[in-house]
Amino acid sequence: MAKKRITKKELLKIEQAAVREERKEQGALDGRFREKVEKSRKSYTRKTKHKKKEP
Repeated sequence: MAKKRITKKELLKIEQAAVREERKEQGALDGRFREKVEKSRKSYTRKTKHKKKEP
């Protein structure tokens, strides 16, 4: 039976879970701080073009 390769997505999930566990131990997620979802660095957000000024 061939070994299953770990994909980048799975590796990222494992890494994020480890960081989250570390933060839980430090007390960052016990209700004193707002929970935050880390944005994916892969997504691109386009900047808005010039807004029209009202005279």
